[in-house]
Amino acid sequence: MKKIIILTFILFGALALKAQKKDTLFIKINSVEIHSVLTQPKGNQSTPLVIFIAGSGPTDLNGNSAMTQNNSLLYLSDSLVKKGMATLRFDKRGIAKSAYPGFKEKNLTIDRYVNDLVSIVQYAKEEKGFSEIYLLGHSEGSLIGLIALQKINAKGFISLAGAGSPADEILRGQLKPKLPEAFYSKVEIIIDSLKQGHRVKNVSPQLYNLFRPSVQPYMISWFKYDPTELIRKITCPVLVINGTKDLQVSVKEAEKLAKVSSQANLVKIENMNHVLKTIEGGQAENIQAYSNPEMPVNQKLIKTITEFITSK
Repeated sequence: MKKIIILTFILFGALALKAQKKDTLFIKINSVEIHSVLTQPKGNQSTPLVIFIAGSGPTDLNGNSAMTQNNSLLYLSDSLVKKGMATLRFDKRGIAKSAYPGFKEKNLTIDRYVNDLVSIVQYAKEEKGFSEIYLLGHSEGSLIGLIALQKINAKGFISLAGAGSPADEILRGQLKPKLPEAFYSKVEIIIDSLKQGHRVKNVSPQLYNLFRPSVQPYMISWFKYDPTELIRKITCPVLVINGTKDLQVSVKEAEKLAKVSSQANLVKIENMNHVLKTIEGGQAENIQAYSNPEMPVNQKLIKTITEFITSK
């Protein structure tokens, strides 16, 4: 009986995969090709499209990085396609299969990511014929989506574990409890300078990795945006989602983001962590989930996003 159940599960999984059509795309933006994957239900030509925007750092289109393999965005994408939606995921420029010769960290800003997203949305509309497009931004991807929506229109926006505070405030809040007071005062001087748009030449060795000269242009561009001011201007329907076991972005951040928008609906998902997995235990289990590529994403998350899109 056990063998029959296992074989049935394998067969069902294979049939589900066959019901999907995956196309690898290289979307050319000026001289850079952005590696993307378009996944659609087979036989359905009038599906809404959800464009995923991955989080900060070298996070790829599956939600993975060199340090963490969890497949969070891959599993969420596959789940939404099974519900009848198309998805488009992409590696941000300079990351994973969107890496290119001559890429320099010092030339990267959040505005460059935003402009890439705008081009990807236009590509989806003009080249692929999608008329109903939703943006789904995870973590820092939420901010990138919010900035892009000041320039383009979408059918709806989903902020998934997105912050409601400016990045400099979040960074201060993360570092202050962990550093001696005298040492933190040096951090504040650097953050204040970057917030005002000024680079810092002399960075101590202890802080070099965080505030290295090549990353300062990105931080300057990042610090200038306030998510609450951006979401206030959006006219499309907004879904703000946060898990109660998110170690990186608290529920208070989601509440702050949703509070200022007349278009926003806030959903708090019990026991979901930052990489969208269900955590029944404590911090050790939570951290282990970041590197568990077999663990599925939270089922209420799939249901919540599906209901938001299909109700429009």
